[in-house]
Amino acid sequence: MIDNTSKQPENNNLYVWKNFSDGVGKLLHIKGMKQADLIKITKLPKTTIDRICGNNNGRGKKYEPKLKIYRAICVAFGLNREEAKKLYYAAYPAMKHLGDILDKGMSIEQAEIYLSHEQDCDFWE
Repeated sequence: MIDNTSKQPENNNLYVWKNFSDGVGKLLHIKGMKQADLIKITKLPKTTIDRICGNNNGRGKKYEPKLKIYRAICVAFGLNREEAKKLYYAAYPAMKHLGDILDKGMSIEQAEIYLSHEQDCDFWE
C-alpha cells in the first residue's frame, strides 16, 4: 500500500509549481511515489502518465488535463483541498483570475489583455 500522506518537504521549492506537469512531478517526489504507482492507483493509461510526467521539464507542449484526470491525480496523491486547488490553478492558471474578470465585468478582449499583460497567462488555456 502506498503511503500518500504528505511528507515534510526538504525545500519549499517543491511546493512551487510552474504548471500541472511540474506539480505532478514534484508531488511524486514529495509523496515518495513513482510513475508506476500513479498508474496503478489512478487506473489511467501509462501513456497519459508519461505525457504528464514527460513534460515537467518545460519542453514540449504544455499538458492540460481533462477534469477526470485532474480528479484522479488529486485522489491518488491524497491531496487536501488547498493542495488540490493549487494543482488546479497550476493546470488552469487563468481560472485563478476568473473572479476578478467577472467582478470587473470585463469583455473577452479586456480579459485577454488583463491576463496576458498583468498575470502572464493566456485566457484560452
